Amino acid sequence: MKKIIIIASMLIASLASAQTVSDALMFGQNNYYGTARTLGMGNAVTAVGGDLGTIAINPAGGAVSSFSQFSFTTGWLTASGVSSYASSYDPATQTADFKGAFEDNKHRVIVPNIGMNLYFETGERYGVKGWNFGFILNRSQTYTQMMSATGLEGHTSMTGALAAGADGMPGNILGNDSKFDTNYAWNSICAYDGGLINYNSDAGTYFGSAETVTKNGDKYEYEVRGWLNQKLGTTTIGSKNELIMNYGVNIDDRIFLGLSMNCPIISYKFSEYYREDVQDPNDFPVTPEYFVPSRGQYEKGDPTHYLGSTYKYSIVSDISGINLQLGAIWLPTDGLRLGAAFRTPTGYTIKERWCVDTDAQFEDSAQNASSSSPMAESTYQYRAPYCANFGVAYTIGRVGLVSIDYELTDFSVMKFSQSYEDEIYSHSDPFYAVNRLNKLFCGVSHAVRAGAEFRVHPNISVRAGLNYVTSPERHYLDSDGLPVYVSDYDAYFNDYESGIKTIKGSAVYEDDSHLSLTCGLGYSSSGSFYADLAFRHSNLPDSYYRPYSNYLNVVSPTVHTKHTLMDAVMTIGWRF
Repeated sequence: MKKIIIIASMLIASLASAQTVSDALMFGQNNYYGTARTLGMGNAVTAVGGDLGTIAINPAGGAVSSFSQFSFTTGWLTASGVSSYASSYDPATQTADFKGAFEDNKHRVIVPNIGMNLYFETGERYGVKGWNFGFILNRSQTYTQMMSATGLEGHTSMTGALAAGADGMPGNILGNDSKFDTNYAWNSICAYDGGLINYNSDAGTYFGSAETVTKNGDKYEYEVRGWLNQKLGTTTIGSKNELIMNYGVNIDDRIFLGLSMNCPIISYKFSEYYREDVQDPNDFPVTPEYFVPSRGQYEKGDPTHYLGSTYKYSIVSDISGINLQLGAIWLPTDGLRLGAAFRTPTGYTIKERWCVDTDAQFEDSAQNASSSSPMAESTYQYRAPYCANFGVAYTIGRVGLVSIDYELTDFSVMKFSQSYEDEIYSHSDPFYAVNRLNKLFCGVSHAVRAGAEFRVHPNISVRAGLNYVTSPERHYLDSDGLPVYVSDYDAYFNDYESGIKTIKGSAVYEDDSHLSLTCGLGYSSSGSFYADLAFRHSNLPDSYYRPYSNYLNVVSPTVHTKHTLMDAVMTIGWRF
């Protein structure tokens, strides 16, 4: 995600989980795996069929082979990220002084495909000559990713951003024993209890422990006056696997039709870590205030100096859904093959659990503090995009084949909604804003896949392929002719909705395509056994990550990460 700047979840963690456009895109996108054969051909298999990996893209593929088969695929993936840090960043001009090259790698063992396809002949010479029933578990996305960076910041602090986000809450809420039962953001509550922010009872506002408080007339001013060493990182682990029940028919060995019921299952875990330490404690004097329940008021503590703090956020999502997929393959001539498939929008139920942890250190260690929120839970619905695949392939006798696919995915139809029980008792739509943003800033993604397979020996084949995908993200121009990205619109949503700011002109898609290159090797015995190997290298879209939001008209630090993904898989199978 290049233009959608990912702002740390600490900014939005509250009693209701915070869905964003980037969440919708992440859960809606596919990065097909399949078997080693289909992966080695770049998954350009819409018009090919005959392999268990093809069924995930075109359900007609299961009826192509006139035999039954079982296969098992396993492998290894390495997700890499190289990050650089900028203390200031201008999203309008995309300029920043990024420094450093912090490399992270995450390795995982994977089982991207396992299944069985049973083929039954009817004995008819014409018409329906056979039908198949398949049961396959196929991976269609991986979320494994890591990022970390360090840098020096002298203008803003996470504590200041949290204090700005807490403004508007009653001053006595944060010191109340039942504070987590309120509707106020848990990140603000934990920030106060953990010593990251303080309440200024004289002004009725909050300030960060890293901020110096000065009074200018009747107004209070808060600013960071020293240097902070910042360290941050994120870890994502998870995958999307589809349980596929497939039925297909073979008509005259020329037309193959298929229907699949797909049940995608997503496991997703995300955690983020932020740490800041002062370079010179004398630059960070602070006088905290403490709520005294017995007196019902705040009282000033002893002056001290801020040394540093930590913020952690983690979330676990268990997601299940269902969709239908229709497909067809037609052989108008002996060599030419045409294929098409359509997948309906997927209806998901998302169950999430998340928590927040904070701590802060001061020169007077007696004032050190920490806080942990309870484990929050929520359930809601998500409608993922529909997609259509079209393919053409040409077989060259028994020597090999070439194939090319086109896939269209419409992300503008994505939508979050409440669970049925919540909808009954709710009088407002908590997803109104993010659904509006989905509609405005997400459009159509186009993918082109190409692949080839050639037999270099009666029992050995070589394969190669590529996968090119365009971004569905887009931006607009505001009334001053400046680009408006979803991160800007999100920050000023009320201004745009009320007409204070306007969007004009046509949507402009981001130039954020990515490319995957694949290669493979296959062995087919004269009997029933076969084995395949494949390797894929993907340059994924860059990400821009902010550990906290902008405040005081100053842009927060930003981390730019270049992501790559490498997969190596092996399939063994038997025909019978």
